[in-house]
Amino acid sequence: MQREAGDASPNAPATSGTAAANAGPSASYSARLVSLIRSNIVFTGAVAATATAEVEVRAGPSGSILSRRLIKSSGQPDWDEAVLRAIDRTATLPRDTDGRVPPVLIISFRPRE
Repeated sequence: MQREAGDASPNAPATSGTAAANAGPSASYSARLVSLIRSNIVFTGAVAATATAEVEVRAGPSGSILSRRLIKSSGQPDWDEAVLRAIDRTATLPRDTDGRVPPVLIISFRPRE
């Protein structure tokens, strides 16, 4: 407040008031999101329990999924496609505890989580 009022020294750090806007998702958000997307996975094939597909999901402020892309394959193309289709079925991400939806998320999916 002193800096805004002009009373702060010139060496004092400036604040922009964007800490909440730049903060990452809450600790429970990722698990909640994986659970939501997992409920939309349709996969009947066999895949190693350690196969992990990593997906980047971009969302708008309302939670609508703008894009998704596989950034690390599980090595099992059928599992990777099942995960991407599940994200498409989800369509909208829930809001976090602060009411926001993180614009970019990296989410990992294993078949037996």
